[in-house]
Amino acid sequence: MASAEAESFTRAYHAGVRGTQAIVRRASVAGWVVGVSGVLALGALALFFWVGQPWGTINDLLLIITIGAMPFLMLAFWELGGLTPTPLALTAQVLGWLAAATWCVTHLLFVLGVVDIDYQAAAATGAYAVESVALVYIGLWIAGAGLLAGPWLTAIRWLGVIVGVGIALYGLGTIVSGTRGVLTYAGAVAYLLLFPAWGLVMGTFLGRRGGVEAA
Repeated sequence: MASAEAESFTRAYHAGVRGTQAIVRRASVAGWVVGVSGVLALGALALFFWVGQPWGTINDLLLIITIGAMPFLMLAFWELGGLTPTPLALTAQVLGWLAAATWCVTHLLFVLGVVDIDYQAAAATGAYAVESVALVYIGLWIAGAGLLAGPWLTAIRWLGVIVGVGIALYGLGTIVSGTRGVLTYAGAVAYLLLFPAWGLVMGTFLGRRGGVEAA
C-alpha cells in the first residue's frame, strides 16, 4: 500500500515538474517575442517618422504582438512563485491578462479603423485612454512581479522594476498630457527601449533555467 502511494506521489510530482518546465519554456519564447518584436516596432516607428506608411501600421501590429506575449511571461512568475499571498497573486494575474487583452483588442480595433486614437490630443481620451490605463497596469504588474518574485529571480528583477515603473509612467503621462508631457517622454525610454531589452533578458534567463522547479 505504501509503495503504491509513493509511486502515485512520484508520478504526480514529475507531472508537476513537467508542467512547470512547459510553462517556463513558453515564457522563455514569449520573452524573446517581446524583445524581438519590440526592437522591430521601434525600427518601424523610426521609419514611419522618416517615410510614413505602411510603417506606422507595421509598428502597431508589432506592438500588439509584443503586449500579446506578456501573459505567457506573467504565468511563469505565477508558476515559479513569489512573496505575494496566493489570492492577491491570482488577482494580479487575472487583471494582468485582462489588461494585456484589453490593450491588444483596443489597438487591433484602431488598426482596423473601428476606433480612433488621436496621438496629437492634449490628453488621452476614449480608446486611447483605455489603452493608457491598461498600459499603466501592465507596467505596475511588471514592477511588482520583479520586486516580489521569489529567490528564483536574480538581480535582473531590478531591471523589471525600472521597466515596469517606466511603462506605468508612460501610460500615466499620456492620460495626463498626451504624447508631449514630461512623464510620457521619461516613460517612453522604458517603454520603447528598456521593455524589449527586459524581454530579451527574461527570455534568455528562463531559457537557461530550463524549467527548474518553483522556489
